[in-house]
Amino acid sequence: MLKRKIDRILSEGEGKQLAWLAGIALALFLLLVLIGSFWALGWTEILNLYLDPGSYPLEAKAGSQGTLNFFSLLIAFGGILVLNALTVSAFSNVFDNISEKYRKGERRYKLKGHVLILGGGRQLCDMLKAMRTTPEFDGRDIVVMTSVDVEELRGAIETALDDAKFCKRLIWYRGERDNENDLRSACVASASRIYLIGEDDEPAHDSVSVGTIGLLRDICAGTHGPAIPCFVTLEMHSSLDVFNYLPAVKDSRLQVEIVNASDYLAEQLLVDTDFLPVPDDGQSLRIVIAGFSRTARSIASVAAQICHFPKGGRTIISFVDTGMQEKMDNYVANHQSLFDLSHYTYISPVGRTGYVPKNGYGDFLDVEWEFIDSHLSSELTRGLLEKWAGDSSQKLVLVLCYEDASAGISAALHLPKALYKSGVPVAVYQKDHPEVLQAALATGQFGALTSFGEAEPDSDALFLRRSLRGQRVNYLYDKEFGGKAATPEEAWVGIPFAHKLSSIASANSIPLKLRAFGLKPTKESIDALDSETLEALSEVEHRRWMLTVLMMGYSAAPAKARKDRSRFKELKNKEFIHLDIAPYSEIAEEADKDTVIVKNIPFIYDND
Repeated sequence: MLKRKIDRILSEGEGKQLAWLAGIALALFLLLVLIGSFWALGWTEILNLYLDPGSYPLEAKAGSQGTLNFFSLLIAFGGILVLNALTVSAFSNVFDNISEKYRKGERRYKLKGHVLILGGGRQLCDMLKAMRTTPEFDGRDIVVMTSVDVEELRGAIETALDDAKFCKRLIWYRGERDNENDLRSACVASASRIYLIGEDDEPAHDSVSVGTIGLLRDICAGTHGPAIPCFVTLEMHSSLDVFNYLPAVKDSRLQVEIVNASDYLAEQLLVDTDFLPVPDDGQSLRIVIAGFSRTARSIASVAAQICHFPKGGRTIISFVDTGMQEKMDNYVANHQSLFDLSHYTYISPVGRTGYVPKNGYGDFLDVEWEFIDSHLSSELTRGLLEKWAGDSSQKLVLVLCYEDASAGISAALHLPKALYKSGVPVAVYQKDHPEVLQAALATGQFGALTSFGEAEPDSDALFLRRSLRGQRVNYLYDKEFGGKAATPEEAWVGIPFAHKLSSIASANSIPLKLRAFGLKPTKESIDALDSETLEALSEVEHRRWMLTVLMMGYSAAPAKARKDRSRFKELKNKEFIHLDIAPYSEIAEEADKDTVIVKNIPFIYDND
């Protein structure tokens, strides 16, 4: 701690360096005065020798003691050492080196119980803002290790935070997150929490981060102490798919939780907001997604998992982009088990082609898909949007997911006027600088327009709420099936990544589910449910669960094969075939899995 304070002071300019030199000189003088008092040597004599070593007596005076002469020599030498210009220059050089290394993030410290952030990407600023106001992080040192220019990043962050007291808790390291020596220098095994976010625009972001996970596990292996939560942000859905197939790691202090960056942005828009309207009885919800970017696919993924409604209400997810035939083929191939059970349609200016669930499996999913091969401003798409906006049998929302910010803004401001007049919710993805869009909103001319993405403040930047809800859902399942964990945190340790994601998806679906049924996340509200509503909620939860596991890569079995449950575990664990992917009425003996979640919604959202 003292070393860090000295380094910080020395890095703040020549004035403080000179102040430190003066302090050292004064401290040495006072020490000499204290020692000199034992020989009745006055402070004026000491000062004379200290300031002018040339006044040292070369010949001993009558009756003088050798010890006193030796002490006088020591005083003179101290003056030479501290005050001589050459010595001052040497000290200055030492301090300059320390200062430069500190500013560049090359100084290292022994730390314990700190928070370690590996990477300086866009998430960093929101994370630090959240840590500043979250009691769990009060008083903790926060280490940021980045491979970019430390001085530049620190300047930008400190300007954005504008909190000098908090910034003193930040420790900046220059280092590579996939370098074992750099990681060890950050005292990984002594950290209380790790965030592995990486840098912006890295060509091999996910590969580097996956390699880092292995290094972190190796460093923590054989060490003792509490579990270390480690949140890892990945960019590619294919990377996430790989983790879904990996088994649990139970013998490591490092407790890894994977977060897909674009899925997380989609959750920020769709989960804890009222952006998505709730369809009335007999209505469908149509979500039109313009663009086929990574963000667009995440919007579709999250929406498919949470948009399930009572009384047979269906969700239709419509992608709009050019070159859609190839994009649709790739998307379907990547989610083959889902589309084996789905209705989906390809639409182009020359016609449409419909697809139905695979023969022999059944037709029981409540999410449909459309792939419109056209641009948003085409006559075809504009006509469809106007038609859907005026269709009383459905609720319509539009999400613009163009990577180019100007393209998104332009599209948002030039939609058919029918959408603005009817108040159709429209969200625009914004990576940076949403000022133009905010100015447009201020005019009041563009209906229910909003923005989402990295440019917007993050409501759960540290993944604490997201993770806590998922832990509680998993804990309920653990208790239901005879688990011995005493707490949600204990039950969370060592379960497979797929189970963690499934539990988080279940928790994510609750806010929209509560709105659809007109409920509150309170014990009184849930305890008052009649058996019919409880059954409807349980069926909705089952439909949600099926979409989640299908998106994760599980497959269904043909209807005939589902009747034989003797190989249930073998099919599930070895072949990724889940016999519970079936109509709700077909799994009556398993329905309690869904009901237990519904009955415990207040627990999942307690103190949220």
